[in-house]
Amino acid sequence: MRQYIPVNIDDLPDIFDIELAGEVYTLRIDYNPVADWYTITIYQNGETLLEQEPLILNQLVAIDIPDTRLPRIDMRVMDETGNAKDAGKAEFGYDVQIYIDVIDPLGSEDEDPTIKPLGYDPDEDSDDLTDQEVSY
Repeated sequence: MRQYIPVNIDDLPDIFDIELAGEVYTLRIDYNPVADWYTITIYQNGETLLEQEPLILNQLVAIDIPDTRLPRIDMRVMDETGNAKDAGKAEFGYDVQIYIDVIDPLGSEDEDPTIKPLGYDPDEDSDDLTDQEVSY
């Protein structure tokens, strides 16, 4: 299973510090009742890096924002069961969460952690050439 960022939807705005990719960020989650979506604001060291971006089901947070100060880890709004239709009030915080969208290449997210994903070879070096690829 992926890790998710717990959000207290019963006490909004939910403002909390979290360590992501080795750096501390402050996240603020709000709810927009007119649009029926939640938004995220990301701060670091008192500076606003992302302001009230809607949290859309199956979308990466800040995917279109080319700011290198944002967390260098994928955060995705999703429902691991695949049953949710949106990330509105009826779903977000229950079935839908903000997940750290990182999958262990050794397959620890599987029920059987000894299974390695198809095609994964930890010793493979993409720069190595086979005898057939070497030209003289």
